[in-house]
Amino acid sequence: MAYVYGKVATDKNSRQTPHYGHFDGDGDMVLVAPQLNASDDEPTKDLDTLVVVPVAEEERSPDTTQGKVDRVKTLLASNTASIELHDFIMNEVRVLLADTSEDSFATSGTYADEELLERISRYESVSGDLTVLLACVSYWSPASNANVLEKALARSIDRLQTQSGLSAWLALRWYPAILETYSSGIAAVQGGRYDSLASIFFTSAGASEHGRQERHFAGAISKAILDLSRIEVFKRIPGHDRHFTPMSEYLFKVLQPPLDNALFLGADYERAFDEFEVLFALTVVDLRAQRGQHMWAPIGRFGWKQQHGEGPLGVLIDEARGAGQNWPPLKAGLFGGSAERFDAAATPFLEQVNKLGWW
Repeated sequence: MAYVYGKVATDKNSRQTPHYGHFDGDGDMVLVAPQLNASDDEPTKDLDTLVVVPVAEEERSPDTTQGKVDRVKTLLASNTASIELHDFIMNEVRVLLADTSEDSFATSGTYADEELLERISRYESVSGDLTVLLACVSYWSPASNANVLEKALARSIDRLQTQSGLSAWLALRWYPAILETYSSGIAAVQGGRYDSLASIFFTSAGASEHGRQERHFAGAISKAILDLSRIEVFKRIPGHDRHFTPMSEYLFKVLQPPLDNALFLGADYERAFDEFEVLFALTVVDLRAQRGQHMWAPIGRFGWKQQHGEGPLGVLIDEARGAGQNWPPLKAGLFGGSAERFDAAATPFLEQVNKLGWW
């Protein structure tokens, strides 16, 4: 399914994006192949034959998503291509900024569910290339190239300053940045690249709307998620109206095919997704605590998992406490590198999640 999704959705001649599903109702599908009867008289027709099926070698265009992924992987493997990598990624950022301008996504007008779904789909389409490329950078890039990841994220939100318009359309402008954060964050967790994860979370997002206090990217993205949750944007997607965490569930499904195609995460995808959301939430709790703000963080699908068995949040907290100062996220600089600071964020947050009435 992941293979078909990527090949069909990114083909320049395709106007389809396949999804996994089923047909309703009863019936039979009959495939007629009369040419098979011609082999009935063959003396070897009942003998088994081993057929070696090679991996399909396809000519990849440099303009397709896969072609760009191949290009970035090549640049990441070189010790002398940091400037070319920077320019390549920044060009993709410029393309994203052009494709998401108000000419294409007006913030005025009237609201309709059909328009909302159409905008979500278009945002995913125009940000798809950059999203998966940043995942590759996060997964493979040496620490010396961390500035490429940070700069790409920071420049992606340059035009998201406060302005007038419909609240739903204004909040949805942050959706590409959310996709970038999740995609690169999941890749960082899967690759054990907590230095990349720290770069993502602590990238400067400019001054806050009230005062000149500089925001971290994790704080800016958490606020964007809160704004989208308040107006229940993702509950309006068919099949997500009854989910406890509709955005998290939706992102879990929509990011799997491109990430698996680029990084082959396989069965590890769910674990990496949940661990990223847990670390993201705990980082937001910690950053807010450092500023004297009340405890809050986006609660993803790990929230209801925590109440139905051994959830990812509790598992990660136990792992961190067992490792102490040797825990890799601490060594990468998360929570100020302090086990005590981590515990100060994790303990009350775990208590809060355990009290949620999701039954």
